Amino acid sequence: MKKIYIYLLCLLTLGTTTAQIDRSIQPKPGPPPEINLENPQSFQLKNGLTVLVVENHKLPRAFASLRIDNKPFYEGEKAGVSDLLSKMLGKGSLSISKDDFEEEIDFLGARVSFGSESFYASSLSRYFPRVLEMSIDTAINPNFLEEEFENEKNRLRENLESDEKSVTAAARRVENLLAYGKKHPYGEYTSKETLKNVSLTDVKNLYDDRFKASNAYLVIVGDVNYKTIKKQITKAFKNWKGQVVESAPFPEPDNVAETEINFVEMPNAVQSEVSVINTATMDKKNPDYFASLIANRILGGGGQARLFLNLREDKGYTYGSYSNWKESHKTKALFKAFASVRNAVTDSAIVELVSEVDRIGNELVTDKELATAKAKYAGNFVLSLEDPKTIAQFALNIKTQKLNPEFYINYLKNINAVTKEDVIRVSKKYFLSDQSRIVVTGKGSEILENIEKVDFKGRRLKVRYFDKFGTETDRPKFSKPLPKGTTVKTVIEGYLQALGGREKLSEVTSIETKAEASMQGMKIEVSSRNTSKNQLRVEVSMMGNVMQKTVVNNKSGYNEMQGQKMKMNEKEFQVALKNASIFPELSSDFETIKLTGIVDVDGVAAYEIKWSDSKTIYFSTKDFLKIKAVDTIEMGGQSQSSESIYSDYKSVNGILFPHKTSQTVGPQKIDFVVQSIRLNQKMEDQLFE
Repeated sequence: MKKIYIYLLCLLTLGTTTAQIDRSIQPKPGPPPEINLENPQSFQLKNGLTVLVVENHKLPRAFASLRIDNKPFYEGEKAGVSDLLSKMLGKGSLSISKDDFEEEIDFLGARVSFGSESFYASSLSRYFPRVLEMSIDTAINPNFLEEEFENEKNRLRENLESDEKSVTAAARRVENLLAYGKKHPYGEYTSKETLKNVSLTDVKNLYDDRFKASNAYLVIVGDVNYKTIKKQITKAFKNWKGQVVESAPFPEPDNVAETEINFVEMPNAVQSEVSVINTATMDKKNPDYFASLIANRILGGGGQARLFLNLREDKGYTYGSYSNWKESHKTKALFKAFASVRNAVTDSAIVELVSEVDRIGNELVTDKELATAKAKYAGNFVLSLEDPKTIAQFALNIKTQKLNPEFYINYLKNINAVTKEDVIRVSKKYFLSDQSRIVVTGKGSEILENIEKVDFKGRRLKVRYFDKFGTETDRPKFSKPLPKGTTVKTVIEGYLQALGGREKLSEVTSIETKAEASMQGMKIEVSSRNTSKNQLRVEVSMMGNVMQKTVVNNKSGYNEMQGQKMKMNEKEFQVALKNASIFPELSSDFETIKLTGIVDVDGVAAYEIKWSDSKTIYFSTKDFLKIKAVDTIEMGGQSQSSESIYSDYKSVNGILFPHKTSQTVGPQKIDFVVQSIRLNQKMEDQLFE
């Protein structure tokens, strides 16, 4: 009884307190917490190397980070040389082989990585002196071997080849090129052509020219002793040269005079990459720095920001829309607002993106938006102070960017001082809605006609055309004239004949297919069974466990995921029923499907057939085989394009089947390889219940 009485008393007290709070009034922010930053211990060697040490004995770990603060440089016809240098470092030294280096690092449980002008190393503190010794030795006495160089060059070439069809890679490449220019270090890119020009001698020369101590900073944090570290560092780096690194000047970028659309043609795109970009002068010394942070947070800094709430929550155009503000003390900064959207809404997404960028520079933000942005920054900043690495990074930023020594001490004070008027002022100044490039990377045959009609502030936006490497082109042509006598019926009949002929295909009563794929290192097994009675059963397994199941019969269908069964609605069922057919093309309704023309599919001429409102199929003009299908599917309440590429056709009982299917949904790509196909096996109806 006593316990009950106390419990009721607490409820009454809580209710009384709650009733006194007026939740319609924005609470006043409390004073910012006092920031006490302990200055790292530091020293400088005669060669110019600056060392910052933060002792922190809470955990028996330590890390070291070396960074050479050189000005970026233009690589030109040998773009890729710095990429190769970063790969060549960390492969042993003149005193230890690559294999011995890697074996010892692994034995000590350490982590090391190298860049063209940096290295990072971490380990347990008991092993740290040895790990640091090896890392320094490998960095300043690299073991440049021709064999390793050729291996790394081949790997880089393979990566470039795999990126050629990547819509995201093309979008990022062209965005940077257009924003900064081809002659700017941030605008150039490595290509297969420039890579051919790079030799091991070029890599060595780059290292000799830029890997110098004069502008280098070494940060050491963790369970270490300052005096011991100083002694080790002084000895290890005594022979490291300290000449000043000279970098050739490069042109600063300019924005366009008026906002325009820059279209990048990618015929294989299943969705469009849209970004609104401009450059501006911004770094941590800029008086507008803190206001620009808050402005970006409100515009596109997360799930509570305007872009996300508009394009995802309200419109449903995308999984997410954001903006970022990449400040730089070496050159102009880049502002970018962006989203990946389905093709059908590309033009609408352009309008919403640029409108939101324009609105934040012309309308005051709300009190709630301002308070939320400040709270987010304050929370992240305070949490970051718990990591000793942060303190070291702050000290490094102060030195390399020549900041006020109290920059971080006053960080929260400056964040909280930002007003709504500051936000609108800096947004108008740095987020240039009237001088932006709207870079759209996508499938022109589906989106270009509409984006050429986009208006902004009563003006039809100019559209310029580029290829996937940023070279300006004429307006792309998407279809070729059809040969005389070519109809949707002749294409479908050609396809059926290529597979084995109508008669032979009609004799198939069932098909059982087993395929495998790999995702994030795990094997995926897919078992598919369907019959001529439009019955379908698909099971997806991982590590021997069925993770997903789809079952369809003439009456109903369902999906099952991890034991949770979900019945298909009528629309889902009708789509699944059509897909349950072994060869859907056998019963083609030539009145409802449409041959739209001949288009390019990854370098192959193909007949494009609009199978339905949600499905487009492509057949090779050479042999009529199906090479690609694009479906619009519903995921999480939003439409998403799914692309399937068919290849490696092989005969099974006289019928051709693709033995490899590459499926792409959003950024995820999975290659399914057929292990077996069995025809005309007896399958009981109960299997499809």
